[in-house]
Amino acid sequence: MAKTSRDRISSLIRDVEKAARKLRADIRKRAGATQLQKNLRNAAAQLRKVAADTALQVEKYVHEIRTGLEKAAAKAAPKKPAARKARKRTTTRKRAAKKTA
Repeated sequence: MAKTSRDRISSLIRDVEKAARKLRADIRKRAGATQLQKNLRNAAAQLRKVAADTALQVEKYVHEIRTGLEKAAAKAAPKKPAARKARKRTTTRKRAAKKTA
């Protein structure tokens, strides 16, 4: 079955989220294994923090995109028109009877 554009976007979003999580996890793992001098350690820690924060932001933006698309899809769903009230009709005889009475 052919994938729709929504399926492709959803798949792409999942891939980006997965890659961002993996990148953040890899950065954290390597942070503990780094054996650098003090000044290099500080610089590396700063770079790791910035990279991890960036990966977190990417995750947030992708999540916002996903929720926005889901809301738009929900709003675009076809709606049933509202049922009209039946108009109360009086027959000609009843109107005539009311006028004479």
